[in-house]
Amino acid sequence: MKPTTRETRPRKWRKPTPCPICGCTRIGFQWIATAYNPILHTTRAIWRVQCRHRQGILIITRHNDLKEAIRAWNTRANKHKRKAKER
Repeated sequence: MKPTTRETRPRKWRKPTPCPICGCTRIGFQWIATAYNPILHTTRAIWRVQCRHRQGILIITRHNDLKEAIRAWNTRANKHKRKAKER
């Protein structure tokens, strides 16, 4: 059996979680802008995340990396699903 390395394991951030509102699996990510905070000397990327049924949110990440936006979307969508189950 071939040993599993960190690079060969599938990662959850590669595939976006379906929309928690409508269940659509076609999620689109669009980079909108980069914001700079001169007091803290930090930059943030602003992403628009939207499904094909026009359910969407804005996500702010630390990097201009799509992987980071997918991670943020998956976290947000999973939290929304948990809140809906609790109701």
